[in-house]
Amino acid sequence: MKNRMLEMYELQNTLNINTNGKDWTKGITNQHRLIEWYRCMYMEAAEAIDSLNWKHWKDINSKDDLENVKVELVDIWHFLMSQHIVECGNTEIAYNECYLYYEIHKKRDKKIPLIQALENIIKNSSSYNLPIEDFFMAVDEIENFGMEKIYTLYIGKNCLNQFRQDNGYKDGTYIKMWNGLEDNVHMQQILEYRPNISFDELYVDLSTLYTKLTK
Repeated sequence: MKNRMLEMYELQNTLNINTNGKDWTKGITNQHRLIEWYRCMYMEAAEAIDSLNWKHWKDINSKDDLENVKVELVDIWHFLMSQHIVECGNTEIAYNECYLYYEIHKKRDKKIPLIQALENIIKNSSSYNLPIEDFFMAVDEIENFGMEKIYTLYIGKNCLNQFRQDNGYKDGTYIKMWNGLEDNVHMQQILEYRPNISFDELYVDLSTLYTKLTK
């Protein structure tokens, strides 16, 4: 996991440069938009909570949509790493600190319900505190999930985000629905059939599908 965590931090930095400009760590995009990583985190955590069957007055027999919670956690991971890099001022320093948190976390026996872990992400991120431990705890509360799965989904989502940027996402010309399915679904299907696919290989597969299904 150590090398994979470093890879994720480096990929996130690259994605942020490509998306927001080389000075993204100053909190302003190259189009002079304010970047709010903490807001991104607590909004995604709220969406994750809404994927759980918590409403006592509605759909009381429905199941938690844990697959979507996983996707939301990967989105939170994007934003968490970004804010961490900003606060540390350096990608490698941020990665080393995060990996230390991860090693400490693995030795702890503390468990809390998934919804509480997500609420803690909201609580801390809305108070401008980096919710690293809360994130790890949320990941742990999903059966057959973990940071290895986060890595696989992260590579997929990072690649898709880069693909979107390269194909007109920011100027509104990108087509998100491919033959009736959202691009995110197609990405996950590729990962399901090719779990060990590399970033570059996934990008090629996405490009081929995009051309085939939207042109």
